[in-house]
Amino acid sequence: MTTNIPEILLLCMDNDFITAFNDALNTTWPDHNPEKLKITPIHERLNTLPEETTFDLIVSPANSYARLDGAFDHAVSMTFSPRQDYDALTRAAQTVLYEKWRGFAPPGSCTLVEFPDDLKQNKYGCGWVAICPTMREPGNVRWDREVVYECVWSLLCQVEGHNRATAGEGRIGRVLMTPLATGTGNVSKERWAVQTVLALRQFVDAVERPERWGNLGWKEIKKDSLEVVRTWTL
Repeated sequence: MTTNIPEILLLCMDNDFITAFNDALNTTWPDHNPEKLKITPIHERLNTLPEETTFDLIVSPANSYARLDGAFDHAVSMTFSPRQDYDALTRAAQTVLYEKWRGFAPPGSCTLVEFPDDLKQNKYGCGWVAICPTMREPGNVRWDREVVYECVWSLLCQVEGHNRATAGEGRIGRVLMTPLATGTGNVSKERWAVQTVLALRQFVDAVERPERWGNLGWKEIKKDSLEVVRTWTL
């Protein structure tokens, strides 16, 4: 039932984030089955990925206005936009954001943006960017205590839904993402890691158990919510 959930490539420049993620995986999802959801941490930068690395979609973790021009988004634009047209991917993303959100995508949401045809010819085979804003504009978002969980859940919903509606070519099988909100957002690596794992685990459970997740009572809601609430102090 999880065949529509993509593989996750977790790109971390700092090995401490991989350690935090693995610790969270071991404690929060000890029975994780890679056959249901494969997660591959990679200790690299975007511009130092091994030549054979491919992915279908890259996640933009920054702002609500799809300006891809700072921090990791800068690296995304430098990688996928033509040298003579740095804002090419920003324009494509903002066009979609205007149609769907009238230009402002709320933090915690996810919007899939297909690359224009002239940007699809890249060595990674990437044809999509997911706009997953962790903040309205660059700034500290530790106050937004569940934004990482919300972004990861929204990302999975959009990609899994896209794959359910798509047969063969055009499916999104592998996603490249970085730690969310841990730079300018100042979210701790521990909170990021546990909320990410919680969202992944609960989403897989939701796909596998529609009878539960399609008919939630307050007992189940409080149980699931409490797991996220416990991350607030991390």
